[in-house]
Amino acid sequence: MIDRQRIEMTLLQIARQNGELLDRHTLYAIRTGVAQALQAKERHQQRMSSPDYQWKKRVPLRNS
Repeated sequence: MIDRQRIEMTLLQIARQNGELLDRHTLYAIRTGVAQALQAKERHQQRMSSPDYQWKKRVPLRNS
């Protein structure tokens, strides 16, 4: 799997090739966007690999 730093560097190179200004706000937006995308990917992977939810009928309370 490609690591976070390599993805960020690739996006920065693409931005430079397109002639975009790389100020601090742009760098921050790229870093946070990549981090959020990777976190979402990890959450999705956890959901897909977790066991299916099995609903169980509630046990009635004892009457004593």
